[in-house]
Amino acid sequence: MPPEFRSPNQGDAIEFLEAHGIVAVRPPIRSSDFRLITDSPFHYLLARRYGLVPRMSWSEALNRGTWFHQLFALMHLTPEEMRATYDNLLARRIEELNAVCSDFGIDSEKKRAIISTEEQDHQTALAWYMSCSQVEIPGVGTIHDVLQAPHYKPVCAECLMVAEFDVPSYRGQVTCVAQPDLLLHHTGQNSIWVVDYKTTAMSPVDRAASCPIEPQTQHYLHILEACLKNPKWKEERGLPPDVHVGGMMHVIVQKPTIEFGMKDRDFILDTSPFKSGPRKGEPRNEKVYTGEPRLENYIQRCTDWYRGEGEYAHLVADRQTAPVVNISYTSAEALRDDMWRKQYTARLQAVNFWRSRTPDPGVFPWPATVSGMSGRRDTYAPFILRPINEWPEVIRQEGFGIVRRDDPSLNQETSDE
Repeated sequence: MPPEFRSPNQGDAIEFLEAHGIVAVRPPIRSSDFRLITDSPFHYLLARRYGLVPRMSWSEALNRGTWFHQLFALMHLTPEEMRATYDNLLARRIEELNAVCSDFGIDSEKKRAIISTEEQDHQTALAWYMSCSQVEIPGVGTIHDVLQAPHYKPVCAECLMVAEFDVPSYRGQVTCVAQPDLLLHHTGQNSIWVVDYKTTAMSPVDRAASCPIEPQTQHYLHILEACLKNPKWKEERGLPPDVHVGGMMHVIVQKPTIEFGMKDRDFILDTSPFKSGPRKGEPRNEKVYTGEPRLENYIQRCTDWYRGEGEYAHLVADRQTAPVVNISYTSAEALRDDMWRKQYTARLQAVNFWRSRTPDPGVFPWPATVSGMSGRRDTYAPFILRPINEWPEVIRQEGFGIVRRDDPSLNQETSDE
């Protein structure tokens, strides 16, 4: 029989949690908060206001996407420097995983599996990057051709941008922050462009369709606009005083549907003739694999997949009509659209409602279900299914930690309405 659900005691929930070091704050607004609020205000409460984050969490999509982002951050280096730095990042990540496994008493066999998964994600993302970087976007060139064009000058990568905005029916201003993957100064236009990298299982054409109206695009461009009104901000980055917002570009890369595995071993082609059957006398032309899978072979196979070549030649027509590497542009004209600005204000107001509300878990709606679409249980399911007086034990058993993503000086005050 499943355990009987017990309704949490909400009366002194805030005081109880604070007594156990679980203190809610009012964090600055990030673009990811919009999705959290849409999915469930309860998730927002736990993740952003209480800072409860699973220390040993893993998602294939997020993990490989994170490694993929790391590679783009290193693209200004030589191939040798990039690979060395990228490998050093893995070594540091493995040290971190070893420490977390020790803290949670995870046995050596499970630890090896965790580290092996991390290593495979690290290698897979490298193959994607090396492969997609060689793909020509029709009429544009490769990703590197675009981002490293002579008229673009890098301003900064993952630099923190901060702005204060008025929100209807709220006393005072709300701090908003953004950390774009890259800022580029278009010297010909004297404009600043925000660059964001995205990996997707969808066609990039379909994925790009929603980019202009997504919270992230609105959030980043509004914050950039505010920063460019600050002379000191521009001076510190060596920008001209009359520089303006150019827009936002999303570099969208479709994830290969092929995995690193046994097909990435070295092989020889067996051309010996068939001795019988309808193909008697014809050469076999069959691959005979030997040894262990090699990353170089997977990179070549991914490159063929992206281009529609080799064993993926049957995809060449699809690659021409629906490119698997593409760039979406949202120009600064969006900032001059009245509806677009009103929508952003409405979104800010929706997030700020939950950001500034008394952090009583009983008034933050749960998600519709604790069973995810992928078949996995919701990450925060234990906090929904168990009473609040058991939350400290949930945190210990499930391996959660309290992580404050933002600098405390950024309007991250504790909640004391």
